[in-house]
Amino acid sequence: MLKWRIIWTRQQSAMQMRKTIMTKKNKDKHKQYTLVYSTKDYGWFKKTKGNRPSTDSHYKKIKNSIVEKDLKMVLYVNADGTIREGHNTFDVRKDLGLPIYYIINDDMQAEDVPRLNSSRDNWSYPNTVNFYAVRGRKPYLTIQEKMQQYNMPIQETVGLLKGVTTISSEMAEDFKWGKLTISDEELQTFDTIADSMRKLYDIRYTGEKLRRGFIRTIFVAYKKANFSVERAKTVIKNNGAKLDGCRSTEDYVNTLSKIYDSGLEKSKRINLARFYENKSYEETTQSTH
Repeated sequence: MLKWRIIWTRQQSAMQMRKTIMTKKNKDKHKQYTLVYSTKDYGWFKKTKGNRPSTDSHYKKIKNSIVEKDLKMVLYVNADGTIREGHNTFDVRKDLGLPIYYIINDDMQAEDVPRLNSSRDNWSYPNTVNFYAVRGRKPYLTIQEKMQQYNMPIQETVGLLKGVTTISSEMAEDFKWGKLTISDEELQTFDTIADSMRKLYDIRYTGEKLRRGFIRTIFVAYKKANFSVERAKTVIKNNGAKLDGCRSTEDYVNTLSKIYDSGLEKSKRINLARFYENKSYEETTQSTH
């Protein structure tokens, strides 16, 4: 027992010595930046409007971590108590009756919340849309409205509104920072194509959520000058069962190309599969048919 006490004492002395040396050595290099406060005055804090909703799994993960070992992680708040970072940590500590540790930083505003969270797995496209929509940003309100109107996935809604099948990194950045714009012309073109998509899909899958592959296929078909929505309606009514096994965009393109061109004279065929394979649609101006 005495041996272990001596070893422990020596270890503590060595640690203290290293700490003293580091303190003296770096005395002029390290300055205090801010203060960390603590309180159980939970009512003083306010949530940032539009922050992503907490999930049960994320809440439990934080709770289990704190119960196992409380590292006293801090929240970042404005001087009025508005939480900018650490909403879930606040909820867990409040429910456990623990003090809230926080740093006041008025440089951090609501618009910085997506900046903090965009690189995290649980900050998604819907989180971003909701964040800006509750602040009245018209393009993001439009995205919400059109997603609901046509029962369409969010990324395809954004892409189709901007007239692309794939969202570029530049467009994704604009979307993330609330800078996305939607012109009247883009909205009009979107409604024309999305309305046709919805009607075509409802022939076989009434009311179901539009699949990404189907959306992209019809979007590409619309870039073919001789594509006819009425012809597409007819072939889907007669041969729509062939679409049931489609999963990818390639599946939908190949299947629609076959059933659409079947029985047509060569001049009226759209050869959609080749058009898609050669990526000719990327160089073609969108038609509204």
